[in-house]
This record gives sequence, C-alpha cells and structure tokens, in this order.
Amino acid sequence: MSAIVNNVVRQRIDVDALVAKVEGAEPLRELDARGLDFRGRNLSGAIYDQVDFDGAQFAGIAMRDCTLVGCNFAGADLSDADFSDSCFVDCVFDDANFARALLNSVPIQGGSAKRADFSGADLRDAVFSTCDLGAARLGSAQLEAAALIECAAQALDLEGAQMLRTVFASIDLSTARLAGMRCEQVVFHRAVFGPAELPHLELLRSQFMEADLRGANFSGATLLQSGFKGALLADARFDGARAANALFVEADVSRATFYGADLTSALFVDAKAEGTNFGNARLVQAILHRAKCAGARFDGADLEYADFSHADLRDSVFGSNHWLRTKFHGAQCDARNLPAGQSILLDDPELLAAERWPTAN
Repeated sequence: MSAIVNNVVRQRIDVDALVAKVEGAEPLRELDARGLDFRGRNLSGAIYDQVDFDGAQFAGIAMRDCTLVGCNFAGADLSDADFSDSCFVDCVFDDANFARALLNSVPIQGGSAKRADFSGADLRDAVFSTCDLGAARLGSAQLEAAALIECAAQALDLEGAQMLRTVFASIDLSTARLAGMRCEQVVFHRAVFGPAELPHLELLRSQFMEADLRGANFSGATLLQSGFKGALLADARFDGARAANALFVEADVSRATFYGADLTSALFVDAKAEGTNFGNARLVQAILHRAKCAGARFDGADLEYADFSHADLRDSVFGSNHWLRTKFHGAQCDARNLPAGQSILLDDPELLAAERWPTAN
C-alpha cells in the first residue's frame, strides 16, 4: 500500500459513522478509513479532506457531487463507482481499480494515479491536470473530449485507445504504449513522442502542433487532414503514409522519408526539408512555398500542379516525374534538372516585379 497523503494524525472511523457524517452534511476531515467496505452505501454530496481510504472497497457505490482534497485511495477498488460531478485535488490513486467507473466531466488535479486501471472507465470530458499517470492503463477507457495537461506519463498505457477530440498538452509520451490506438480530432500540443513506433495507425484530422516526433515511424499510417505545424520531424518515416491534405507548415522534416506517400494537397509552406526523400510520393497540388528543400529527392514523384514558389531546391534531385503545370516561380533551383516545355511554370516576371514592389508602412 502507498503512504498516506501528508503526515497527519487521523481519527479512525467505521463505515456507519462515516455514512452518518455524510448524511448529516458534515465535512469529513483527517479520518482513517483504511480497508473499509463501503459497497452498497451512498457517499455523495460530501467534502472529504485528508481522508485515508487506502485499500477500501467502493465497487459500485455512488460518490457523486463530492469535493475530495488530499485523500488517499491507493489500492482501493473503485470499479463501477459513480463519481459524476465530483472533483479530486491532490489525491492519490496509485494501484487503484477504476474499471468501468463513471468519471464523466470529472477534474483530477494534481496527485498521483500510478499504475491505476481505468479499463472501460467513462472519461468523457474528464480532465487530468499535473497528475502523475505513470504506467496507468487508459487503453480501453472512453476518451472522448478528455484532456491530459502537463501530466507525468512514464510508461502510460494507451494501447488500443479509441480517442475522439481528446487533448494532450505538454506531456511526454516517449515511453508510452501507443500501439493500435486510433485518433480522430485529437490534439497533441507540444507533446514529446521521440522515435515512437506509430506505423499503420489511423490518426485522422488530428493535430501535432509543435510536437517532438524526431525519428518517429508513421509508415503506412493514415494521416488525412492532420496537422504538424511547427513539429519536429527530423529523420521521421512516412513511407507509404496516406497524408492527403496534411499540414506540415513550418515543420522540420529534415532527412525524413515520404517514399511512396500520398501527399495530395499537403502543405509544406515554410517547412525545413533539407535532405528529405519524397521519392515516388504523390504530391499532386501540394504547396511547398518557401520550403527549404536543399538536397531533397523528388525522383519518381507525381508533381502535377505542385507549387514550389520561392522554395530552395538547390542540389535537389528530380527524375522520372509526372509534370503538369508544376510551379517553380521564384524558386532557387537548377533548371537543367527540370523539363523544358509547357509542363512546368518557371518565373513569372510580372509577378516577381509585383512581389518586389515596396509596400507602404
């Protein structure tokens, strides 16, 4: 069992006395309720402050509309319990069992839930803030519109998670278990993944804004309409990924590989892509305005209506491409590597003159 939250002297209490305090609307402060069995009781509508519930039994109970501060639920059985409209502040849930518990819209601020089991728990709209979720099991929980903000996540288990509109902010997922998860409209803001293995996952319309994904493997993943604005993706792998309409604006994809990827209408505006491999990729209508692509490979890529305006393409490699009105306006490139004729569009003198026209202050 875990240590009691804060080193204070607590008064031992039994089940009936504690329930009587709840029914009498008395605040419950600094009580010792370790190992008690509350099954079949209603503990709703109370204030719990520094109460020690270590190893207690709460399976199936109602603890709705409560405020709980500094309480200890380490090793407690909270399965099937209803915590609707409650609020937890600086509580300990290490090794607790939340299987199938109702935590819809419940905020859990601070504290610790290391190794806690949330299998099948209803976490819709729940918010974990600055909570230690090390090795917690969230993979089969309902994670719709939930939020994990600045939480510790060492070995967090999200394997097989089905997430919709969930937010991960400023969280390190580099040691998390992510295999088989599916994300739709999920936000990973400033999340750290490191060289995570994410192949063949469905990550639809999700945002990885300013995330650290250096060396991550997205091979074969489905990334339709997902965004990587400002993300760190150096040495990442997107081979064979389906990333139509994906946004890589201001992202660093240096030395990344997109071999055979579908990047139809993808945006690489102001991206850093030195040494990146786009070989055999589908870049139809992709926009690479001002992208830094020195030394990148585009051989075999479909570049129909692709737009490289003002991109740095020095020492880039082209060959066996499909061209149709591919635009190189203002780009830094070696025209000898490009085909002659009407299949590409080089500098537009009138447009260049207009772009250089001084603007009013």
